[in-house]
Amino acid sequence: MHLGRLLFGLLSTHPRTARQNLAIDVRSIWISYRHARPQLNINKMASVGISRDDEHSADDIINNNNEKEVEGDAGPEDIRGQVNTVVTDTGAHSKKILKRESRKKKRKRAGSGGRVDSEEDAETRKKKKPIQRPNYFISIPITSSQISSAVSMVQEAMLEQEPRLAKAMIPVPTLHITLLVTHLANQEQVDMAAAVLAQVEASLAELLAGADLVLPFSGVTHFRNEVVFVGLTPGLHRHTLQSLADLLRGRFEELGLLQGDGRGFEPHLTIMKLSKAPKLRSQGIKRVDPALYSNYTSRFFGNQTVERLDLCSMLKKKQEDGYYHTETSLQLGGRRRSEPDEAELLRISKRLVEDAVNRALQQYKQETLQNGGGPNVPTEDTATKKDMTPDAATDARK
Repeated sequence: MHLGRLLFGLLSTHPRTARQNLAIDVRSIWISYRHARPQLNINKMASVGISRDDEHSADDIINNNNEKEVEGDAGPEDIRGQVNTVVTDTGAHSKKILKRESRKKKRKRAGSGGRVDSEEDAETRKKKKPIQRPNYFISIPITSSQISSAVSMVQEAMLEQEPRLAKAMIPVPTLHITLLVTHLANQEQVDMAAAVLAQVEASLAELLAGADLVLPFSGVTHFRNEVVFVGLTPGLHRHTLQSLADLLRGRFEELGLLQGDGRGFEPHLTIMKLSKAPKLRSQGIKRVDPALYSNYTSRFFGNQTVERLDLCSMLKKKQEDGYYHTETSLQLGGRRRSEPDEAELLRISKRLVEDAVNRALQQYKQETLQNGGGPNVPTEDTATKKDMTPDAATDARK
């Protein structure tokens, strides 16, 4: 029998004096019922319209009725209204608890790999694939010595004001424009990505129509005051570069090689980013003050002719020239890779001179060790050679 109706029936069908005593008995029965069934599950409690959170409600009603009976104010209608209120409130609260428990069970079942809740949920789970951290990217390397020199100047000016940003600076030899980033899980996918570059050569040649793609860079700005970069000036070249990036992205998507959030392509030349030095946050540097580069917000940095596209690794060891490890390259136009510019010739000359000096020093050290001393310390052999005059030679023969 519904407990609420039982209370109502007992309290409304007895005289006033008897109801006072009966209320005490009913309260005792209710307390005994609570203690006798401590493990009563939520479904059974809902079936009688009572939840654990509302167990005190029945006690409150009985106490209120006892007080009113003593004062002579309570009547059947008062009792009926209060009991109905308890039944209504308790039932509504129990339904909320049941819904909450049902949602918890669904989440637990889905999280433990159990049966999915519906076909729609199953389709959603199938479509969602874990996004791997990017480890490869296609880039346009910066080979212009004018741009590299200007970037170095900006970085040095910023470090003079805030030396702690040193580890957040992008090394000049790695300067590049990113066309897309992706995750290549194995060598097979790397080979597929390299094949894509070879396959799009004809399409890119048609897009460029035999002309060089020249990118002018001007002005230093930022993304959320966390990434500082040199912007690409407006013009038709932006549209051509966008088409080039879209072509590559489309081919990678066709082969299932592209992973990412699909954000719009925004060409830029990064010169500093806080994510390279996460410890800066603990030092209180969470944003880059634009005042550090305010003198370069409208400066022209130079033109970069797109000479090639590189498939680069983010994780493999960098090359001897400081640039990223390159799996393959696609030559587009302008100066070929086999034709070094003035800056590259200068670097090669310096390296050759340094190698020659190092070899001479190494040879000198070896000779010094073999002779047992420095150049000003005569050895026994050298003294003998110096004394080998005609008379000394005769004495030696004797």
